[in-house]
Amino acid sequence: MCTHVPLCPSADAPDRDAARSVRQAHAQGWSRLCNGVLLFEDTGELLPGGEVIAPQRTGTAGLGAAG
Repeated sequence: MCTHVPLCPSADAPDRDAARSVRQAHAQGWSRLCNGVLLFEDTGELLPGGEVIAPQRTGTAGLGAAG
């Protein structure tokens, strides 16, 4: 899929979310990467084959107030 030079990581690569964003829907909270991955702002991912990658939050920065 990717036509960038150098090529972006494939959807099955460990660094797949380093691919370039080709479409964003900020109001809906997702971006489509050139390798076909849907990347959600909560860090979850949906791979082209339908596999779901759960959010991988590493801290609390940027999160709203906790209840």
